[in-house]
Amino acid sequence: MWVKPEEVLLANALWVTERANPYFVLQRRKGYGGGGLTGLLVGTLDTVMDSKTPPYRILHQTPESEISYSVSVANNRAEIHKDWEWIEQNLMETLGSFENEEDATEFVKCKIESMFAHEHKTGEVDEEAENYKTSTRKFMKLFNMPKEEKLVNQYSCSLWKNNIPRQGWMYLSVNHLCFYSFLMGKEAKVIIRWTDITKLEKGSNMLFPESIRVSTREGEFVFSMLLKSGETFRLMEQLANMAMKQLMQEGGFEEDKSIVDRTQKRTPKRMSSIKRDLDARSRSDAFRSAFCLPLDEKLDGDTDCVLWTPYNKQHVWGRLYLSSSYICFASRVDILEQPVATSQRQVRKRRVRREAPIVNSQVRDLVMVVIPLREVVLVEKVDNTGSGDLGADSLVVTTRGKHNFIFSQLPVREFLLQKLSDFLSKVEEPTNKRQNSTSESEVSSPDEIQFQPALVSVFHRRNSDELSARETVKEHLWNVHFSEYGRGVCMYRTHKTQDLILQGLPEKYRGEVWMLFSGAINEMATNKGYYRDLVEQSLGKYTLASEEIERDLHRSLPEHPAFQSDLGISALRRVLTAYAWRNPTIGYCQAMNIVTSVLLLYVSEEEAFWLLTSICERLLPDYYNTKVVGALIDQHVFEELMNENLPALHQKLEVLGLLTMISLSWFLTIFLSVMPFNCAVSIMDCFFYDGAKVIFQVALMILDNKQSDLLEAKEEGEAMTILSSYLENITNKDSTMPHIAHTAAMCSSLSEKKEPSVDVAVLIDDSYRKYGHISNQDIDKLRLKYRLQVVQHIEDSTKKNVLRSVQNHTLFKGKELDDLFILFKEEYLTSCYWRTSHQPVDMGDKFDPSRPYYEMYKVDFEQFKTIYLSLSPWASGPKAGRLALRTFKFLDDNKDNMINFKEFVYVLGVVCKGDVTQKLKLLYMLHQLPGEDLDDMVSSNPVLSSPSKPVGSPESAMEAADFFDSDSSSVDALQDEIVLPGDPVAEEEENEKVENTNKKEEVQSTEINIDQDVESKATTQGAEGSVSKTVKSGPSGDQETNVSSKSPEKVIAQKEAELHETLKKMYAKKRELNRTDSKAEFKDVPRMTQAQFIDMWSTLYDMFTDNEQEQQLYHSIATVGTLLLEMGEVGKKFYLQKSTSESSTSESTSSRLDSLSEDLEQLKTEESKTSSDLSENQVKEETNPSQAETSNADGSSMSGTRNSYSKPDSDWSINFEQMVASLLTEQPLVTYFEKQSDVSEAVAKMRNRRLITRQSSHFPERKK
Repeated sequence: MWVKPEEVLLANALWVTERANPYFVLQRRKGYGGGGLTGLLVGTLDTVMDSKTPPYRILHQTPESEISYSVSVANNRAEIHKDWEWIEQNLMETLGSFENEEDATEFVKCKIESMFAHEHKTGEVDEEAENYKTSTRKFMKLFNMPKEEKLVNQYSCSLWKNNIPRQGWMYLSVNHLCFYSFLMGKEAKVIIRWTDITKLEKGSNMLFPESIRVSTREGEFVFSMLLKSGETFRLMEQLANMAMKQLMQEGGFEEDKSIVDRTQKRTPKRMSSIKRDLDARSRSDAFRSAFCLPLDEKLDGDTDCVLWTPYNKQHVWGRLYLSSSYICFASRVDILEQPVATSQRQVRKRRVRREAPIVNSQVRDLVMVVIPLREVVLVEKVDNTGSGDLGADSLVVTTRGKHNFIFSQLPVREFLLQKLSDFLSKVEEPTNKRQNSTSESEVSSPDEIQFQPALVSVFHRRNSDELSARETVKEHLWNVHFSEYGRGVCMYRTHKTQDLILQGLPEKYRGEVWMLFSGAINEMATNKGYYRDLVEQSLGKYTLASEEIERDLHRSLPEHPAFQSDLGISALRRVLTAYAWRNPTIGYCQAMNIVTSVLLLYVSEEEAFWLLTSICERLLPDYYNTKVVGALIDQHVFEELMNENLPALHQKLEVLGLLTMISLSWFLTIFLSVMPFNCAVSIMDCFFYDGAKVIFQVALMILDNKQSDLLEAKEEGEAMTILSSYLENITNKDSTMPHIAHTAAMCSSLSEKKEPSVDVAVLIDDSYRKYGHISNQDIDKLRLKYRLQVVQHIEDSTKKNVLRSVQNHTLFKGKELDDLFILFKEEYLTSCYWRTSHQPVDMGDKFDPSRPYYEMYKVDFEQFKTIYLSLSPWASGPKAGRLALRTFKFLDDNKDNMINFKEFVYVLGVVCKGDVTQKLKLLYMLHQLPGEDLDDMVSSNPVLSSPSKPVGSPESAMEAADFFDSDSSSVDALQDEIVLPGDPVAEEEENEKVENTNKKEEVQSTEINIDQDVESKATTQGAEGSVSKTVKSGPSGDQETNVSSKSPEKVIAQKEAELHETLKKMYAKKRELNRTDSKAEFKDVPRMTQAQFIDMWSTLYDMFTDNEQEQQLYHSIATVGTLLLEMGEVGKKFYLQKSTSESSTSESTSSRLDSLSEDLEQLKTEESKTSSDLSENQVKEETNPSQAETSNADGSSMSGTRNSYSKPDSDWSINFEQMVASLLTEQPLVTYFEKQSDVSEAVAKMRNRRLITRQSSHFPERKK
């Protein structure tokens, strides 16, 4: 890359000259190959300081001048050589004509500057973007990461190892935390998956100032000396939290492509797109949480402005937030500092606002506004000079309700107006999806489902006129509030709104207020007709959720008359079933029926559905999934809040083991299951307005009120009785509902002493006064902290269940089985990370209780092949990939192209730990698969298929051997663009590549072609038993030069005797097998055809490649193969068609047996000759290699003359017992299949394959 010429005073300091001419010199920086102490020091310095100095450069220099000028730099040798060649071809001849060196220098400077300008004429290069690209390539090369892995950011830090800090760089990617250090020739690498982290905490002490401690199941890692510790920890926390959600939901990271348009004006250029994405996600989360907006809403931008509030005729300072569907405003108190981040601003604002009962003077002017764009009819510019500067640069937003919202002092008014115009043009008019298409049928259909209104309006009862009077007062106060602050979603939300909610909602407005402040009103307004469609789709459909719903319908608030009739039960059934149909990941949880039954009392059926959606997906996320993850996380959050505020009581309840019981039952049902529902609805009023913090406040207040009694409790039962009695006697004096005894009362019969009644309004008010300092932001931070712990605990339990479910189906035990599960799970997660494979649509919820535990993780063929080729002792030859394919198809019984963990460890257990019979039976069954299935899968798999070459060619056979190389080939181009400190020089790498290529060619040239006809295969297999091994040390020479001195009759007699002995051994083994219970095991095994037999023997030849006993194994399978071929011919007469005459059958069988006997005799004779003359032939091969070629040619021509066996015989077959008995007669084969394999080392090697170090601690010597 050409650069603007700059002066270089010390041209040779820290640089090594590689090429030079009279005017230019090409240099390589020390430490980037070549070794030496200086190189180590420079490499260490560059790594620690993260020097951006490229390792190669070209300098312009003249003989008489001491000053040099840099003209080109590069990150790799190829790029710098390209510039050097251009200089030699285009500049050297011209420079030779200059008489003055100064003129030559000026010419070079002008020429290089023009080249630099030409390279960058298309636009200004973003230096920070280039640095990020360089860091990404460096990250990929250091840790062998694929291009799908996205680097987020890197930070300089130290890793403490053995109490010694190693200075280096921390790389944070979407799925991994990595660290790299290169000091004095030694490198240190750490790669941690975010999904493996069990604890992440930030500390600051004397030993580790501003440190971050990362804990995994395998150890702890302490990082310190971080320049931006706060930013680093927040990013790590966000990435770890994303990983935990991926563990539970099995989703991968998807980059938001629209983030550039939404953040380009407010984000520094030096920030990577992934970092911008994550920051934008964080801001959008805070934005949605603050204004209770739908989950798909994204913050587009925000700016300071002033809002005119008509209720007090004042201008309020605050900040305007804009998304594609909403305009939101939140004011701030003037005494607060100017906030710098959305999350911090919301924390401060909400914390002060929630202290309204105490510091009312500071929050009096706070206001929030949410304006959906669907309600906006006009946006226009207004310059109100009558208000002075406060009215300048204004925008007026007019809604359908004829309300005007005036935002002034907008610094970017024109840009904001353009944005609003664009968004408004895309707003669709919310219409009923079914209105046009089904309007006629709705009128004419008498069986149309009738949705219920609020059940209170149907089953409404009052106790006395006193309660009616209180209710009337509440309704009057809310009517006044609506007239002053507006009504509906666009109302002004101030501290007075909260005061009214704390006093209790009137029954008339409860449902409306719940819908408004929970945000459910927005989701219902934008999805009209959605609920009816869900009800119709789920009607009559049977699912596991529907079965559980039916079981719990009559347990839902049975004390209320609304749920003693079919109206309430039917409405509850429809709402729960529709939500289970909408969100199958959650489906149905038992606590949902209690919450929904109370919702149906105060809102319509459709509104209850959207309120339930808000609770399950936004207000209490992950509470109601199969593992109630959210509730378990909040249980730990509550324990920490209790330890901070009630430390003595926390210690007492922890000893009694009561914390888990009370928190889960209270939180899952929002107190509805532990106190009368007419009291719990008052807590729900505050919950829908203030969010989850209300649950924690009230829970702390309940324990605070009974602290003295609980501290005196002696046992768990006594403590539960105290709490149950207190909760059952909470009353609501303002309730219009009759007090109904709660069905969950556990203490009423235990004691006749009645607890003094406590009014729920007092309880709520006390909780706000004493624990109102707890904010939703504090809760969210604690949730992040404990999410790691809870999810990893669930994963540990899942692992135990999976291992327990497969322990009777595999031969692996203990640590080996544990290691295999970890590897299998990591490969599965890798597919989720990098989208290497698409999981089937019908996999369902990972934690579905109806599915076996071992079904939680599944892998496809590519993932299975990667593991199989790394762990299986049978995966040793160039065609191991085809054996992996056979194994995969053998396991894939349901034809979904996926296999689970049980299937995986079963087959690998047989291969590694099985006895001889088990292994042979598996190998036998693998070759019983129809060839069409394999061919179809091979043709659809680019890794296995090669349409340009025949299947049996040596080139196609090498594809499986190159499997791992092909995985990383797509990344090599990126990795080769950068050179790292300590890398060997390019020449060494090129020499190694040449050597590896030569080795591959040698292996390829010696490969055996096994797809010949049957008879030639029998002949060559007998010869290859002696030849195959000698190919490596020298093939056998002319086999016809050494003729046996024995007469043909003696040779035939000898061979017959040998065959007789072999048959005796075979039948002895068969009788031994028959004495066991093997008959039951073998009776269902189908017979093997000749084509299957050929494939199996091809597999065996491939399996024995590079084995220590390769020669003996090849000889053994040649002998056994010949014997089995003869046995198949003999057995044909029992399986020929009945229509064939007995005489023709005998003649055909006899002729083929005669031919086979001749071939067998010749085969055995050649074996004997080859074995006896092995050493002599090896010498002849060294002196005259052409003889081997002649011999091979003769052998091939001889086999080619037997045309009668050009195709497999369809009548030929053998059974499994024959094959086993024959194989057991050869000791080398028995030894091979009896060998047990330990996979722990191979598993560790595969898991750590990205940690392979390149540098060595000694000074490398450069190859000559």
